[in-house]
Amino acid sequence: MELRVLRPVGRLAPTPSGHLHLGNALAFAACWLSARQSGGRVLLRVEDVDRGRARDDIAAAQRDDLRWLGCSWDAETEPQSLRDYGPWLARLSDRTYRCSCSRKDLKQANGRCDCPTHQLEEGAVRFRLEPGVVCFEDRRFGRVECEPASFPDPTLRRADGVYTYNLAVVADDIADGVTEVVRGADLLDYTAVQIQLWRAFGATPPTWLHSPMVVSTDGRKLSKSHGDIDIRTLRANGWTKERLWKTVLPWIGLDHVQTLSDAVAHFDPRAGRDEIQWVSGES
Repeated sequence: MELRVLRPVGRLAPTPSGHLHLGNALAFAACWLSARQSGGRVLLRVEDVDRGRARDDIAAAQRDDLRWLGCSWDAETEPQSLRDYGPWLARLSDRTYRCSCSRKDLKQANGRCDCPTHQLEEGAVRFRLEPGVVCFEDRRFGRVECEPASFPDPTLRRADGVYTYNLAVVADDIADGVTEVVRGADLLDYTAVQIQLWRAFGATPPTWLHSPMVVSTDGRKLSKSHGDIDIRTLRANGWTKERLWKTVLPWIGLDHVQTLSDAVAHFDPRAGRDEIQWVSGES
């Protein structure tokens, strides 16, 4: 009997609440290179579960920037705004509880409250994390051990009925057949929380690769508020994609390649710096 080898599946998953920046370009490059190097598929998924923040024009601009960068995808999956997460939430009923606490309340209580003991019928739906260290292998950082209980129990649905990233991202990765997750190192420790969600669904977690963080001169992670480094601004200021990749690819150890496609054969997830400081205006 012939054995069929399953191709790895990665995903580009931008949130359309602001334009892509250099930190996004770095993470998406690592995702794209990882999948292409192993002959895998790349999916595009618009993570617009929070319709109050998502914008259709931003989603269109992000697709345009990804095409310009050369980060092609094999298929675009259904956006989060069209997915039904109710059945997914129902599958976790034995691990969820209602919570009436505000963010301020939770912060004052160090992320823990007594709502689980009251069996409330209203409020946000939160996932009860189990105690104990979670161990996983990151393709860049190696063996990672983290205690999920160091984080607050994640909210899966807000009190206003809006489902959250915490539920949507895991449900989507399972539904879309994603086998490798590549993203920024700011989420490295939080992986332990998501692994508990994967296991609660009875699913096998994907492989993990956390790319280096790009920070500003004040040490903060680049975000959509750093308008001077978003890709659309750089393009408007005359940057070519060759110039952008000449800047970004050395951050992951690819100093001597000129294009993203040329980098496929040389990609090593362990190479490069652990953190990159971006100075506004540098080239």
